Amino acid sequence: MRQALTLTALMFFIALAASGQEAPTVAGVTDRAEQLFNAVIEALGGEKFLGVQDITRRGRLYPFSRGELSSPGQRFLDYVKFSDKERLELGKKGKVAYVYNEQEGWELDKQGIRDMSPEAIEDFLENNRRDFEYLMRFQARGEKVNIYYVGREFVDNRRTHILELVDERGESTKLIVDANTNLPMQLRYRERHPVTGDWIDVVEYFGKYVNVGGIQTPMQFTRERGGHRTLEAYFSEVQYNTGIADELFTRTALEQHWQKVK
Repeated sequence: MRQALTLTALMFFIALAASGQEAPTVAGVTDRAEQLFNAVIEALGGEKFLGVQDITRRGRLYPFSRGELSSPGQRFLDYVKFSDKERLELGKKGKVAYVYNEQEGWELDKQGIRDMSPEAIEDFLENNRRDFEYLMRFQARGEKVNIYYVGREFVDNRRTHILELVDERGESTKLIVDANTNLPMQLRYRERHPVTGDWIDVVEYFGKYVNVGGIQTPMQFTRERGGHRTLEAYFSEVQYNTGIADELFTRTALEQHWQKVK
């Protein structure tokens, strides 16, 4: 059974009662919300999408500062192995790299290899909960997440449906879905500013879907924080289930990589 309703969910009930709309079931999931979420999973590839264990992505990253492009961009190679392993290499030969492996992490630059700080690892684990790939396959389908149908909205001149996902901590993520294709267009959520502690609105955009082995894959990604663009990523190649070894996400593997690129 799903968990007891969170405070956010309770407020959602109150708002629905005031508006005269149909309230969610006791389980925290309306039929419409569950049907739409299942339709989204099916549009993404159904069992093939859910069966992904690892992802390899190549492309180019473009960072922004105060909404303005801050560099000409750089190549990247990203390895992801669910549920909590990632290795990101930047530059033509991957001379800068970041490796996360559960509660451990290391970073590589021209000065060599050093351990990630506990704060950096905690940030990775926290961001992983919001990551589109992990959220859709695991987090949103867990027993501790309630899903609600919020309504409709026009986004970029397209009709969309909005689902709200409320986790066990009462934190909300809104999933914006194209009403024609059932493919995700946006994720919206809030996060704390690391210095001020203020809440900041974050919007992630997904576009240019292509079929990769039966899985609908967004080849373009954009993130905005506080109304300013912070990152764009364009994927030139995405592969699924290539059998990435756990050893790739170790300090030993990073040291071997360092010997090749230094």
